[in-house]
Amino acid sequence: MLLHMLDEIRSFVVLAESGSLRRASERLFLTPSALTRQIQRLEQALGTSLLDRGVKPARITRAGRAVLDRGRHVLRVMDELKATASPNAEPSGTFRLGIAHALAQASLVGAIQRLSNRFSGLRPVITTDLTRTLLEQLRTGGLDAALTLMPASGGAPSDMDAAVVGTERFVLIGSRDRERRLPGFDPDAPWVVNPLGCLIRQTLEVKLREMGLPFRVAAEIHNVEMQLSLVAGGLGLGVVPARLLATHPRRRHLEQLTRTGVTLSAAIVFVRAGHLGQLDLAAAFLQDALAEHFAPVTATRKRAR
Repeated sequence: MLLHMLDEIRSFVVLAESGSLRRASERLFLTPSALTRQIQRLEQALGTSLLDRGVKPARITRAGRAVLDRGRHVLRVMDELKATASPNAEPSGTFRLGIAHALAQASLVGAIQRLSNRFSGLRPVITTDLTRTLLEQLRTGGLDAALTLMPASGGAPSDMDAAVVGTERFVLIGSRDRERRLPGFDPDAPWVVNPLGCLIRQTLEVKLREMGLPFRVAAEIHNVEMQLSLVAGGLGLGVVPARLLATHPRRRHLEQLTRTGVTLSAAIVFVRAGHLGQLDLAAAFLQDALAEHFAPVTATRKRAR
């Protein structure tokens, strides 16, 4: 009875995370009708309706949301019990990692490859998004860990296991083509930036306003390659991580703008979801690998002070 109950709880959690009966059925290798029967049996056992079937598509009820939170916890506990009892407690299966847009750089591939090489049974699944969205996904069970950008002065969530693994410094850039722009920093030039919700964009706008300077947007996109191309083409000014600019092939077409009065930096914070079970070892390994990856830049900056 308990094993059947766990199967039904897992099916309900997958249905809630998938957002549709079809996608959940595919993930669980069940037919839609078999999945529907599982949800109905769970509702009967709990004595409450988990789905509001009066709307299309069906929505999770208030009771269903409570069951969803507790159900995730139950599944985490069972996974931990299995890992403890197993002769091979090494992490395996899917490891869902989120990366903030500004940190999604090719240089991170090495740390992720080290994770895969260390745990051969682990399959990393990676997504990129805004930090606030990644934190929401951690809280709702959509991610196991996330590499985020947060204010350098602090701001890591108190309800999660968070560790600062480095510091990211951002620089202002313009085109090197003197025919396309005024030399030096043009305070009236528009900006090529990330869309709303980006910490660095928000910080940049606040600093410019405090200096009495305008903040006009020429383009707002999450693709750093296109941002650099637009800046190099003279569409506007941009802001990028210093480490990226130092090695990027387009750096010869870009100029770092100094004497602007604007300094930008953020903490690189690795955040883990709770109740990771056997995946906790993988998260700890990746955290150390990321701290090692970001350490040279941090150490160089400390020596320069």
